[in-house]
Amino acid sequence: AAGVSFHFNANPQFDPDELKKSYDYLILATGAWEQGRPPVEEGSGRVIDALDFLIGVKEEGSRDLGKRVAVIGAGDVAMDAARLAKRMPGDPEVTIVYRRTEMYAPASQDEFDAAMEEGVGWLELLAPVRYDGSKLVCERQKLGDFDDSGRRASRGTGEFETLEFDTVIGATGARVDKKLFTKIGMKTDRYGDPHLSSAMESSIDGLYVIGDCRRGPSTVVAAMGDAKKAALDILSKEGLDHDFVHARVPVDEAVILERRGELREEKQPPEEGQRCLICDQVCRICTEVCPNRANVALAIAGFANSEQIVHIDGMCNECGNCATFCPHAGKPYKDKLTVFWSEEDFDDSDNTGFLQLAEARYRIRDDRGRVFDVSQGELAARAGVQMAAVITAVAKDFTWLLNNEHKCNEH
Repeated sequence: AAGVSFHFNANPQFDPDELKKSYDYLILATGAWEQGRPPVEEGSGRVIDALDFLIGVKEEGSRDLGKRVAVIGAGDVAMDAARLAKRMPGDPEVTIVYRRTEMYAPASQDEFDAAMEEGVGWLELLAPVRYDGSKLVCERQKLGDFDDSGRRASRGTGEFETLEFDTVIGATGARVDKKLFTKIGMKTDRYGDPHLSSAMESSIDGLYVIGDCRRGPSTVVAAMGDAKKAALDILSKEGLDHDFVHARVPVDEAVILERRGELREEKQPPEEGQRCLICDQVCRICTEVCPNRANVALAIAGFANSEQIVHIDGMCNECGNCATFCPHAGKPYKDKLTVFWSEEDFDDSDNTGFLQLAEARYRIRDDRGRVFDVSQGELAARAGVQMAAVITAVAKDFTWLLNNEHKCNEH
């Protein structure tokens, strides 16, 4: 046993200050338990919730769904619901109805492939509007611009299609109870998400946020990754060693860079691995796919990699291209340390970054959402050694990035 104590039926209206009288550190992992947007605008009471369906079959056994079943949504839960519905009595015809296209379905590829292999149907660019118990009315969609998720948004065309289904199951996602964050005094961005350090620590010292309540519905593996980061940070603060092993095969950075820009013929194992760009060690994809050159790689000393990527707010139109191509499922235009050109731009953003107020003086927003003004001499102590190193390098060696009047062709 790991020695963990469980306290059930605890009061969800907790006070961090009260808990800190008994505990040195707090980890918030409350998940994403609130029901998401209604699967249809009218008749949602006739739609079965996907989680209720999955739990119900597990606890009570099979149920008759009729001959034709629709599942609204395209995440992992939707795939699970569709595959389970296919196993119900009478071998019903099961179809997934999704407002975007397959490319933008949030389900993992193996879950999607398994559903298709088991005979689940697929209808895309259809947004369900109402269900009367037998007819599902959907508005035809077209793809629009990229949204904050890094996917192209769906836009209604004004054209409608009516489909007949005996049962409709809704799997349009769950939501995080974001009211909790502000209620306990945590700094959040414009969307209500908490500002967190790379170690998952919030603006409240010693309070960490991990798992689905940090990012929305995701996987157990992702939640475990968050927990590991928080645990490592706590162990470091306490001066304790850890036994976590980072399994990787280090490759010289020069070798990795040689592979970029090359097209190599397909090879068989073990030579196949020679085609890998090893993005977990050196990744500059966001600098290569940005049409506005808003993400730049700078040679800055003091880091494991020879170059660090910074984001230039004034050159970004938030097209989302870097988020689409990011192999780490990140959003570089949101995640990377950002250089701001004006107070208005700084105030209009939630990004971690800095604005040069005067020579050797800066306004900082750190990764925990705290905003403060500092002088050059205070940078390392207030903003942290790594952030200070980047800011100092930009101010000293890459000054043209600080001024929106700069002329790139001169550098």
